[in-house]
Order: sequence, then structure tokens, then C-alpha cells
Amino acid sequence: MSSLVAGLGEETRSRANALADPTRFGIFRYVATAGHAATVAELTEYTGLNHNAVRQHLAVLVKAGLLDEGVHATGARGRPRLIYRVSPAAASDSLLSYERLAKVLVRAFSASMTPREAGREEGKRDARAVEDLGLDLSPPEVLNQVMSGWGFATRFDRRQLGADTVTLTSCPLAQAVDLDAQVVCSVHLGIVEGVLEATGGSKLVGFDIHEPLMAGCEIALAN
Repeated sequence: MSSLVAGLGEETRSRANALADPTRFGIFRYVATAGHAATVAELTEYTGLNHNAVRQHLAVLVKAGLLDEGVHATGARGRPRLIYRVSPAAASDSLLSYERLAKVLVRAFSASMTPREAGREEGKRDARAVEDLGLDLSPPEVLNQVMSGWGFATRFDRRQLGADTVTLTSCPLAQAVDLDAQVVCSVHLGIVEGVLEATGGSKLVGFDIHEPLMAGCEIALAN
């Protein structure tokens, strides 16, 4: 773990801390995928929070260099509306995934946890964040959503007989896996375990790890 944590700069730590909060992560992902500059009113409706709470989360994301704040001038009287776009430096899903990994490893290092234990706690938080959206998803579908949020391209296969599978069809952390596969894959295994613990109803029966550039890691689940 130390080989990954040692190289973290202040900027990466700041971004990782900002994205560790599930609400801020959700706001960032919304802005990143909206296809247009988002307003405070739009984000208030999306999150269900009040304007002040949304502005506080946005301030943290702007300070961390994840979002850029601008002004939409309408020409009408009154205060111009603030708008938010993803900072060019934070525009890639791969960078987002590395920042989240950095946060998990910093937490593990600070709390004397193993990477797997830290991943398990992160998985629980992510599962709760997905369930809070009220989408009525099964545990495997929640897991699929969580891994997608980590930047993986995923495929969920429901089987009539045998185990359902979530296949990670691409790896956003291939370079980190090349550096220390045991650490990074342990974090991902812990995330899977945390999601299943938080959702209940499914158990992990297999975690088939492939080479990162080939991808296709398979997570097998049974009721």
C-alpha cells in the first residue's frame, strides 16, 4: 500500500477528500454527464437538498479543482446565475477513479486498516448512496451501479440457474494494478463485499481476476 500512498500530492488528496462524500460524488458525476453547465437550482432538484447545502458541496468541489464556477448572464435584472462545469483537469473518468482509490488508501493507511477492509467500508457507503436514489434495485444491480460509479464498464447477467455475474469489461485503474495488483484488487474485492453486506440477499461465490488490459474480471453472486 505504501508504494501507492507515498506519491500522493496535496492536489490529489484534496480531490480524493472531496469525492469521498457520496453526495459530492453524486453532484460531480451529475455535472460530468449532464452535457451542459449545471445551475444550483438544477442540482438542488437533483439532490433534494436545500440551496445552501448544495452551494456548500459545490464550494468544496470547486476548491478541490474538480468543478469550474462561472456566471450565466441573462441580461435581466438581479444577481446572475452561477453555473458549474467539470474542470478540464478532472474531466476523465480514469482520473476520477484514481482519486477515489487514493482516498480509500489514505483512509486505510490512517486507520491501520488493510486495503480490503477500507474497500469494504467504501462499498457500504456507495451502496447506501445508490439505495438512497430510490430506484428499487436488486443487490446485484446495486453492485453493478457501484462498480460503474468507480469508472468500470460493467455488464450484469442474470442467470436462470447458477450464479448471477457482474463482469467488469474494462479497468480504469490498469496502471495502478500493474504497480501493485494485490493492493488494488483487494480494494475492489472489499468494495464488492461491502456492497453485498449493506444490501443483503446475495453472497459472493466467486471473484475471477483477469489481466487489467484484457479486463473481464467476473464477480459471481448467489442468493
